[in-house]
Amino acid sequence: MWINPKLIVVSGPGFWQTERANRNFILQRRKGRGTQGFSSLLVGTWDSVLDTKPPPYRLLYQEEGSDTFLMLAACMSGQEALEDWAWLERELLTKVDNFETPSEITDFVSGKIASIVAINEVESIEATDASDMEESSGYKAAKVKFHRVFTVPEDEKLVSYYSCTCWQGRIPAQGWLYLTVNHLAFYSFILGSETKILVRWTDVTDIEKCGGMLLQDSLKVSTRQEQLSFSIFNKEGYDLIRQLANLGMRKLISEDSYHQDLNLLLKRSKNVPKKSFLKRDLDARKNTEAYRVKFCFPVEEKLDGKVECFLFTPFNKKYRFGTLYLSSNFGCFSSHVPGLVSLVIPLKDVNCVEKSSINVNHGNQDEAIVFTMKNGGKTFVFGQVSDRNFVVEKLCELLAQLKTESEDLVSQSSGSASQTSSQASGVVGGPVEIQASANTFQVTEPLMTIFRESVDLTTEAVKEILWEKHGAEFGTGISIYRTEETTNLISKGIPNKWRREVWMTFSGAIFDMQRNTGYYAALADSSLQVKSLANDEIERDLHRSLPEHPAFQANNKIGIEALRRVLSAYAARNPQIGYCQAMNIVCSVLLIYSSEEEAFWLLVAICERLLPDYYNTKVVGALVDQGVMDHLVLTHLPELHAKISDLGMLHLISLSWFLTLFLSVMPYHTAVYIIDCFFYEGAKVIFQLALTILSRNSEFLLSCRDEGEAMMGLNRYFQSILRDEPELIDPASETPIVLISNLITEAFTMFQSVTSEEIESLRLKHRLKVVQTLEDSQMKNVVRSVKTVSKFSDEEVRALFVVVKNEQLIRTSKMANDPANQDKLDSNKPFFELYKVDCDTWRQVSGLCSSWAKAEIWDVLAHRMFKIMDLNQDGFINFKDLLILLDMMSGSDIQRKLKLLYCLHLPGVVLPGELETLREDNTEVATDAADFFIEAEINLGKTARYLMEAGEHEEDAFDSGEKASLNSIQGWLIRTDSKLEMRKIPPLPQQYFVLLWKSLYALFMENSLLPETEEQQALYHSVSVVGTLLLQIGEVGQKFEKRKSNLNLEEGETLEEG
Repeated sequence: MWINPKLIVVSGPGFWQTERANRNFILQRRKGRGTQGFSSLLVGTWDSVLDTKPPPYRLLYQEEGSDTFLMLAACMSGQEALEDWAWLERELLTKVDNFETPSEITDFVSGKIASIVAINEVESIEATDASDMEESSGYKAAKVKFHRVFTVPEDEKLVSYYSCTCWQGRIPAQGWLYLTVNHLAFYSFILGSETKILVRWTDVTDIEKCGGMLLQDSLKVSTRQEQLSFSIFNKEGYDLIRQLANLGMRKLISEDSYHQDLNLLLKRSKNVPKKSFLKRDLDARKNTEAYRVKFCFPVEEKLDGKVECFLFTPFNKKYRFGTLYLSSNFGCFSSHVPGLVSLVIPLKDVNCVEKSSINVNHGNQDEAIVFTMKNGGKTFVFGQVSDRNFVVEKLCELLAQLKTESEDLVSQSSGSASQTSSQASGVVGGPVEIQASANTFQVTEPLMTIFRESVDLTTEAVKEILWEKHGAEFGTGISIYRTEETTNLISKGIPNKWRREVWMTFSGAIFDMQRNTGYYAALADSSLQVKSLANDEIERDLHRSLPEHPAFQANNKIGIEALRRVLSAYAARNPQIGYCQAMNIVCSVLLIYSSEEEAFWLLVAICERLLPDYYNTKVVGALVDQGVMDHLVLTHLPELHAKISDLGMLHLISLSWFLTLFLSVMPYHTAVYIIDCFFYEGAKVIFQLALTILSRNSEFLLSCRDEGEAMMGLNRYFQSILRDEPELIDPASETPIVLISNLITEAFTMFQSVTSEEIESLRLKHRLKVVQTLEDSQMKNVVRSVKTVSKFSDEEVRALFVVVKNEQLIRTSKMANDPANQDKLDSNKPFFELYKVDCDTWRQVSGLCSSWAKAEIWDVLAHRMFKIMDLNQDGFINFKDLLILLDMMSGSDIQRKLKLLYCLHLPGVVLPGELETLREDNTEVATDAADFFIEAEINLGKTARYLMEAGEHEEDAFDSGEKASLNSIQGWLIRTDSKLEMRKIPPLPQQYFVLLWKSLYALFMENSLLPETEEQQALYHSVSVVGTLLLQIGEVGQKFEKRKSNLNLEEGETLEEG
């Protein structure tokens, strides 16, 4: 590759070896790149350790009488270097004699090369997309080296690379760690010793940051087979590794593959360090997820940027230092002091954004921004905003975009009023088409308005007064100032009158509902008309939801019907979860205090954001939080940890307390105080409360002898927890009374160090262990389900399973409608049906396992095998069918191999076009495309008919369709025949027999381009002799059959005459 001429100094032989030279130009090769000797070994080690990335070849120009050189080209291969050298000799060397002075020659050569480089750069820019243009030269070189060293697909995306040391064996290896979307890779070359490591993220079982090796922190990456230790010289590498491993686990849980956000290329940004597009995209993804968790936003919300500033709080006339976040729909603020103040501003409610130069308090100069709201003209002031002009421009851009989207939405709504169907956004896995129809039901309002709650009216009145006072001081609705006073007020319990509004606001459910007007009503109406396993399970649990409440008793249908609609609608929205026990209990309480539609969106917030993966079929989220709880107990209650582990209580905490938000262990009107705090503070509340309960009962738990005794004691404690109402407190009671508000306040105080950020970090760590444990269990189930179909050992089957699973993950990440994704939703499917391969994967896997793949005819045979096994004709075969075919090809049973080869040449399996249909004059027979496929189907039917007559099917059950015919052939292929049954094989016409024998010869020859060996010649002779004998036997057999049929015909005519 030609480069802009660069001045260099060459002193002695150094690191380069001269290959060719003339009076003006020199071609050199880098030592260690194909050269031998100790010096080459040292240079190769130097380049690997320091990652200098020099080109293997370079072309130099030396001016006559000068000690310096101009580097003209850097080449990655010897062929490229020789081509450039030939061009120099042809185009430049012949013209330099026309110049009088050496300086003129130098100017000519420099100008000529520079013009070529300029033309190449223009062509490269035109052919390169925006993401590649942002990549640094070091990143591009690392990407090339990674693909050269490791055998990975060309579309494998390199995210970043870091210098690191691998502590494997006695001597540490200094090299480079390459992180891609699917793999962790390490490469080192030191003194001739090469170290290559390639690990899939989906195989990682644990990532741990541990104590230093030689005064440096190390990173331990564990898989099922090995444990790797790295010392990384970059702090961000550890976080990136955890993030990529988490993406790998997400693929295993829900096929949630990584997709680049191409809008990032068009985004205007400032103060962003230069890095690869993939790294920027992953950083943006991580920051967005943290932003959504902090402010409880829908999954579609994307963080645009953030800037440090001060928020003016009018309730105390002070400025609070923190961070202003901007996203597509919101402007948010969070103080650097946790819990001091936070604010959410919906941009759709903003009337204008203005610059201000005056400090609100003392009138000094300020770089401020003022948000003015549409309703009431309320203002929010942010002072000392960094890069204020850029922030204001960004805000104007976001507001203009929102206005455009709003206008488009209005025009679409008016233009689609007459349409019969629409697509709803916000649905997990993509939009769902919902048929528009008149609703057959009326959305139910909060059940407490129909069935009055038994509460102390005085207590409720006091709460309402406190909340009204708080609203007057701190605001109401979405843009309320969320302060420590708000937290204290919520811990005392929200009055029933305000509960639905507070829940919807702080959970973020209000945003989903506003964006999807009419979505719930249409989805609920359509979901009830569908027969599904989820609906059957919902129907079974309806009357067991909250039997103590009159709305859910048998004599009242209002609550039961509303609950049915909400649960069915959510099962239709998110088929990966469908319905899980405990959802009915939680949803019942939501319906008491909020309307039916609000309850639906609150359930969405719980299942998809606040308690992710809790309610899927494997309750992965609950198992993950079981590990999180174990870590928190060890950290905060070390004296209890060993005892609780011995009692085996952690699974009860996660699957009973957390899964039902304590509704299974407390009366709902008491547990609702916990739900109040849960929607406001997030999942950390349930961990803080569980730690507090364990701490209060520590003496009792330490004295327990078994789990049963511990749970009975904790149940008695739960019965002593009461809501804040004087009439419920019995002074004469011997059992100590615990007020739920006091318990919550104590939890916030004692375990305030347990933050949402820590919970998310621990979830990330324990998700690896939980998901891999579930994957191991799934692998055991699959291996057990195919144990009898092949003679492979369990270890061999497991190795094949890992390959098939990983290939399926790659395939499903590219195909949203892959059948494997749909099969996982059906619990009745056999385990081996959940893992499938397409034709390309089958060809690759079988090619690695069988020697048949060396033959030129292999691709044709592999395609025929796949066709026989693909009964559904959907382009996939399951794991069991793959094992059966591999066992036939790779096993030691010669009879089964011959049977398979024979089956692959039956009429119908071999298409007519694969036969040599030549006339005597060697002209090809032209065939119409329709006739071609009709003939193939007829031949397939004839073969299946023969099998049916031989006893494979009953006469009245025979179907002549292609699927039924393939089913008959597959059944005959995989069954175990006796010697007598082996005689009843389908007939093979002469043309097909000749083709079979050619295939057999091709399998022996392997490669027709290579000369035959003596052994191959002997095999060819044997095959020819046996083939000739069989053809002769077949001809004799045909004569006997013809004569027999003629005799039968003559006898029939004689009988008729008689």
